[in-house]
Amino acid sequence: MIIKISVKNPIDKYFTELSRIIGRFSNCSEFACFVNACDNTIDEVKNEITLLKRIAERYFSKRILNEMAPEEWIQAILDTNSSRKKGKCGENKLISILKKCGFKEVFEWDDFFKADYCAVKFFKKFSLKNVRKSLGVKIKTKKQNKTLDLIIKAKNKILLCEAKHLNTSGGGQDKQISELIEILGLNEKNGISYISFLDGNYSNILLGNSGHGDKITTQRKEINKFLKNNPGNYWVNTAGFEKLISDLK
Repeated sequence: MIIKISVKNPIDKYFTELSRIIGRFSNCSEFACFVNACDNTIDEVKNEITLLKRIAERYFSKRILNEMAPEEWIQAILDTNSSRKKGKCGENKLISILKKCGFKEVFEWDDFFKADYCAVKFFKKFSLKNVRKSLGVKIKTKKQNKTLDLIIKAKNKILLCEAKHLNTSGGGQDKQISELIEILGLNEKNGISYISFLDGNYSNILLGNSGHGDKITTQRKEINKFLKNNPGNYWVNTAGFEKLISDLK
């Protein structure tokens, strides 16, 4: 007698096994780098089979698989390094969103004051010292000479923005979260607002409803506290930033 066993998706058992062993031998693999380049971490995908399947399918479709694997290994390393640098170029992403909404990027103080809707990055002409003097703001952070990323002007409303990109917490990442939370606690008498922009997978965790431990809970409480104390300030991800800019128009 022959017994036939029906399996809805026989491939699932391989993903289950991958989930079981991933982490022990994967720190130096091109797949781990690819996971990081997809704005995720090994710990996250290990516990989410659906997410693991989606990233693995993309990996197989984008990578050239062979025994030596030098090409995909090098590219994956470049991908993950690029992911780490996203925080530094976050202002470019925001500038792009602003331009799509009709904001003009300016590079001179005269153009900034003449325009109704514009944005400018902090640089030499818009140094912290010059911004404080020209806009009458304190930007009183614990790190006295800390420069933010963007100044956004919507008619009579001015917003100062700090942008970061994080996939996970720990070490230097926690310090960056603390800096963003500190920005929410700043208050200017002239009505100027602050925006804390957080992109990446960690932003989804913070804005989600699930627990993720005492540290996440504490960070959420601090964010809510500062937003209540300073209702003119904003904590946003990409979707929230797009909505905010749309409302300013």
